[in-house]
Amino acid sequence: MRKIRFIEKLSLISIFMILICGQIHAGEKQKYLESKEIRDNIFDSAFIAEKQNILVGDRGQIFLSKDDSQTWMKIPSGTSERLFSVSFPDSKNGWISSRSGIILHTKDGGNTWVKQKSGTDKDLFSIYFSDPIHGCAVGDWGAIVVTDDGGQNWKDVHLSEDVVLYSVRMTKTCGVIVGEYGRIFRSTDQGQTWIKVPSIAEQSLFCLSEHDGKFIAGGLEGGIVYSRDDGKTWTRSDSPSKQSIYGIDLQGDRGYAVGDRGTVLMTSDAGKTWKVLNVPLQIQLFWLCNVKISPTTGSTSGFVSGAHGLTFKLKGQEISW
Repeated sequence: MRKIRFIEKLSLISIFMILICGQIHAGEKQKYLESKEIRDNIFDSAFIAEKQNILVGDRGQIFLSKDDSQTWMKIPSGTSERLFSVSFPDSKNGWISSRSGIILHTKDGGNTWVKQKSGTDKDLFSIYFSDPIHGCAVGDWGAIVVTDDGGQNWKDVHLSEDVVLYSVRMTKTCGVIVGEYGRIFRSTDQGQTWIKVPSIAEQSLFCLSEHDGKFIAGGLEGGIVYSRDDGKTWTRSDSPSKQSIYGIDLQGDRGYAVGDRGTVLMTSDAGKTWKVLNVPLQIQLFWLCNVKISPTTGSTSGFVSGAHGLTFKLKGQEISW
C-alpha cells in the first residue's frame, strides 16, 4: 500500500513538474524581444502583411514581428547556418535561402519553417518568388535553382561560368540576376535558361530591386545601375557615394539604397539620381545590409537592418530608431 501511494505521489509530482515545465517553455515561446535586444547580424528582411515583418541573419536566426517592428519573437529555423535572404510573395508563404543549398519554407506566415531539397550544396545568397509557385535562388559558383511548384521540386540550372551570383528578382515576364564583376543575366522563361546582358557596371553588384519593369542594382564603391525595359539595357546612375551598397529597394519612382558606414541614399526618379541622407553618428559605425519599403503606406517609408541587429525606420528623408 505504501509503495503504491509512493508511486502515486511520484506520479503527481511528475505531472506537476511537466505542467510547470510546459508553462516555462510556453513562456519562452511567447517571449518578446525589443529591437535593441537583437544582437545578430541581419542580412535580409521582408514585409509579410500590414504591421508584420521578418528578419533573418547569422546562426540561423529568425525574428518575427506582428506589431510594426516594436517587438520581436525568435522563431526556430531548424539550422544554425547563416540565413542570407527571405521572400514572401503573399502573407502565408515564404522562403529563406542559406548556406550549403539550404532552403526553408513556411506556410503560416513565418511562424514555423521546414527544409526543402534544393538540389545543390552551394551557398544560396538570394531567393525570390514572383508568386507562391514560381521561384529562383542563386549563389556561389554560378548556382541557380528554380521551381514551378512552390519548392516541392527544385531544378538545378547553374551557369557554366564560375561567377558568384548575389541577387535575383523574378517577374511574370522575366528574371534578372546580378553578381560578381558587374555581371547581369536575364531570363524570359521563368528562369529555365539565362543569357548574359551587356553591363556597364565595372565592379560587383550585390543587390537588386524591381517595380513595374524598372530595375535598380547596387554594389562596390557606391556603384548603382538601372534599367527601364525589364532589364534588357542598363544605365549608370549618378551616385553621390563611394561606399559599397548592400541593400536596395524601389516602389514606383521612389527608392532607398543602404550600405557601408551607415550609408543611406534616396531616389525619386527610379534610380537615375540619388541623394545622401544624413544619419546619426551611431548608425555610421555599422554596415547596413538591407532596406525594404512598406507596400501598405501612401508615403515612402522603409525599414533598414544590418550589423549587430541594428534596425531603424525611414519615412521620406527622416530616420527614426
